[in-house]
Amino acid sequence: PIENENDPPRARARARMTLCVVALLVALAMAAGSGASAELVGPSPSEPLPVVLWHGMGDTCCNPKSMGRVKDLIQQEIGAYVVSIRLGATEAEDQRAGFFGLVPVQIAHVCHELASDSRLSAGFNAVGFSQGGQFLRAVVQVCPTLVPNFPRTSALVTLGGQHQGVMDWPGCGDAASTALCRSLQALLAFGAYSDFLQRRVVQAQYFKDPRKMDEYLQKNVFLPDINNEKALNEDYKRNLARLDLLMLLMWKNDTTVVPRESSLFGVLNATSGVIVPLREQPLYKEDRLGLRALDERGALIMDVMEGEHMELNWEFFNETIVHGVLGAAAF
Repeated sequence: PIENENDPPRARARARMTLCVVALLVALAMAAGSGASAELVGPSPSEPLPVVLWHGMGDTCCNPKSMGRVKDLIQQEIGAYVVSIRLGATEAEDQRAGFFGLVPVQIAHVCHELASDSRLSAGFNAVGFSQGGQFLRAVVQVCPTLVPNFPRTSALVTLGGQHQGVMDWPGCGDAASTALCRSLQALLAFGAYSDFLQRRVVQAQYFKDPRKMDEYLQKNVFLPDINNEKALNEDYKRNLARLDLLMLLMWKNDTTVVPRESSLFGVLNATSGVIVPLREQPLYKEDRLGLRALDERGALIMDVMEGEHMELNWEFFNETIVHGVLGAAAF
């Protein structure tokens, strides 16, 4: 797990230990999945695959303090080609697209953008931050069905994603008491599944109220589809199961994602009020999404990091994610 940056020696020791574990798991996972991907011709063993990034809500593709820094770090450390997804012609438009737009349309646009980049043609790894996590998972599942010969994703890492949605407006959990948060919470509570919000507000499209599951399944235009919660899309399942590695990371003290366990596919049982872990859900037991198949061959890693939402320990990220996962081809 990520340690507090105020304790550097301990953080370094934990990061090194985690790196060793992750590197071993990545090697085993990729070896297990090599049969399915043997026909692909990628970079030489000394060259890491390109990396695709997708930022979270309120951020932009190129913010020098966040995604810009991540991109620079990856390029400097392992020399990989990096694409940081931008929706719109400017950073301002990209930031706005993180709040407003129709997510399936945004996903389709990204599919075509990535497919048109010749430097990604041999495949890529992907790292999603916050809502960018479930959006990149949608890319893995959906793009091969939309674009012929879409490049294959090898590893997908998500940090603080909302794979089972949110029950509150992100950032407006129990500790939030501002008038804005109360207004946003009321908006979602009474109109999250309205056609108006579903087609305009990004966060409404992964809002999941466990007390209103019928309405969620009927009216939510994004999350039930990519989670195979309605009709079973075998293509989505097959595409996700083709990953060499799926790493899901949750921040231990996350109050932005409600429930925080959504980052690990956990979901709240509305009757008991208890979080149901992934492996106890029909989604896993029936393998509706390919997650059990990934898990059974050692290609699914779920872990908890210290800190609040998007409180990134850069040393951990560099050693464990950049070198341990993204640079694994260079080992």
